[in-house]
Amino acid sequence: MKKSIGFCLLFAIVTAKVAHAADTPETLLIRQVLNNDRFAMRRGIEHLDLALSGYADNFVVYAGNNTGDPRGWSLLYENKETFADALEADLKANRFDITRAVPHILVGDKKAIVTTIDSGQVIDRQNGTIRELNSQRLWIFRKIEEDWLATAFVQSLGNSLDGASQPSTDAPEIKNLLEREKAGWEDGSPASIIGLFDEEFIGYDGKDAHTPASWAILFNNALEMEKWLEKRLRNTQYKINREILYATVGKNGQEALAVTSERVSTGYGEIGPVTHHRDRYVLWTMSRRSGSWKITNMLYNLGLTD
Repeated sequence: MKKSIGFCLLFAIVTAKVAHAADTPETLLIRQVLNNDRFAMRRGIEHLDLALSGYADNFVVYAGNNTGDPRGWSLLYENKETFADALEADLKANRFDITRAVPHILVGDKKAIVTTIDSGQVIDRQNGTIRELNSQRLWIFRKIEEDWLATAFVQSLGNSLDGASQPSTDAPEIKNLLEREKAGWEDGSPASIIGLFDEEFIGYDGKDAHTPASWAILFNNALEMEKWLEKRLRNTQYKINREILYATVGKNGQEALAVTSERVSTGYGEIGPVTHHRDRYVLWTMSRRSGSWKITNMLYNLGLTD
């Protein structure tokens, strides 16, 4: 997808307050959650509760299917209960002799994204069969009161965009949600837009890369985005041509994921009919645990290829 010359990034004015490189009190707390999870994996079923203590009640697992292209991802577990059942069965069946590296932690305001790499061996408890493990995960964390809890992870995340795409689902409710979000921008209505987002959603800039280490957090919650929209839409008009490239809904119908390709055109009222264009891919996750579909994560400028 080609970008027009001289176009300013849609959200370049947003400054994310994040921690990089050196550990901070917050990254140390996140590392402790990840260490507890790994400890439980190594020690077995008697430590299941320790592992689960690091997961939020609204926890979701996406299957990365060994690709960095979300068009190849699917919903694996839509809530903490089904994940807990699967983890319990896994720990009963297998012993995990693994180490865990944490290559990347990006911390915002009570939100964080993390990548981990688990490597080692998975040993079948019945017959002793050994399976080599080298698996990357992308984690999303939220600080609830004083505790950092995982709200989602992408299991078996690939480093490249290779891998077979999953079949897209006919998801009229997701299509309707994204059409309403688009209409809110074109109508210049912050209220129409923000009403479609979960209060605790996270907005990211992918910076035209598919690797999480390149991403930035733009919005830590819906309130931050609403304040930005109220200023932005006063003098800026939007036209969005959006195509849904991929959509999938979990088997329980509570969680969904979509990838769109879109051209965003912007005009500025104060300086006349000057229009800029930006072509981009966007990754969306949605949930209807509150009763209606809400956007929970939105990643602009994801680095994909046609």
